[in-house]
Amino acid sequence: MAEREALGQIIQVARAPLDEWSARYPGHRAMGYLCSYVPEEMIHAAGLTPVRIRGNTSPLRYVDAHLQSFTCALCRSTLDQLLSGQLDSLAGAVFAHCCDAMQAQADLWRMHSGGTKFLDVVMQPAHLGTPSARAYLMAELTRFWQRLGQIGEKPLDVDRLRASIALYDETRDLVRSLQGFRHHLSVPDFYAILDAGQAMPREVFNSLLAALVSELEAAAAQPKAVAGPCLYLVGAVLDEPRLLDLVQDLGARVCGDDLCTGSRHFHGSVGNQDDPIAALADYYLQRPPCPSKYHPAHQPGAYVLQQARASGADGVVFVIEKFCEPHAFDYALILPTLDEAGLPHLMLEMEQTPSLEGLRTRLQAFVEMLH
Repeated sequence: MAEREALGQIIQVARAPLDEWSARYPGHRAMGYLCSYVPEEMIHAAGLTPVRIRGNTSPLRYVDAHLQSFTCALCRSTLDQLLSGQLDSLAGAVFAHCCDAMQAQADLWRMHSGGTKFLDVVMQPAHLGTPSARAYLMAELTRFWQRLGQIGEKPLDVDRLRASIALYDETRDLVRSLQGFRHHLSVPDFYAILDAGQAMPREVFNSLLAALVSELEAAAAQPKAVAGPCLYLVGAVLDEPRLLDLVQDLGARVCGDDLCTGSRHFHGSVGNQDDPIAALADYYLQRPPCPSKYHPAHQPGAYVLQQARASGADGVVFVIEKFCEPHAFDYALILPTLDEAGLPHLMLEMEQTPSLEGLRTRLQAFVEMLH
């Protein structure tokens, strides 16, 4: 399959509305999730297809009656999609306890889904370094696994769970390979691929991505000239793809990221253990935590600096949802380390309907400073 064909199929579904999902994949039953701390492998092993529910910039029609205006755009947008019926085709939704706003969101979904949809909150520990964290998380994952057995398309089976872990690890391996070809893809196309990986059935996505990586490897024999300053992106969800268009239009590149909907979602591998639930627990405890979690061995500033330097970044751009307290607190912790190292940085605060011209002005000034 030609690179253009594989890439075209991936981009076509990257941010397609979820109300089109069932028609596109009639042999699959979708289960929505809103956080990368949700164990997709378990959902997949139960015979369902995990699909990440994303925010968008569509006008909000119903949510003001249920959530305050100072709630983050992700919570407001996704709840509005639920209330407007855009998510009716989903079998339900799975949350992870990552912040108080998302916990309230789960309660609101429970109230407004009419009791006919599956809903669960996976309570990942907030302190990942406590001696009891592993035992607690294994018990919580076991509880969730058993609950899925009540609504899954297939009976619970440990071998099936191992196979699902292997499938999702294959995705992570392919994304790691893709990272080496960032300069052969436009900035919007690279992140559209990652978006598609959270929206498509993994069996379909892995086949397309493997074909794309193979074609990129062949094309890499012809070195691609790169120009323009290189940025490292940090933040939670990036639900405004037009920001990536701005980066591209301004002649900048993105050489790495620590985004919840970006590379962080595909970090590392779960691996193969005799007990797949233990393997999943170890994966979540050992991967670099998001700002909603704490591990005494993880220093946010040192981590971002090391990752940015390793990627060859000329500057760091924080893409933070307005009113997202965990990432705002993390931002304050990271800045002194970047300032001490002399690495330039910019913070862009994202809203439901951001001013693109305002973003362009700030980003353009930052890019010009890096030249």
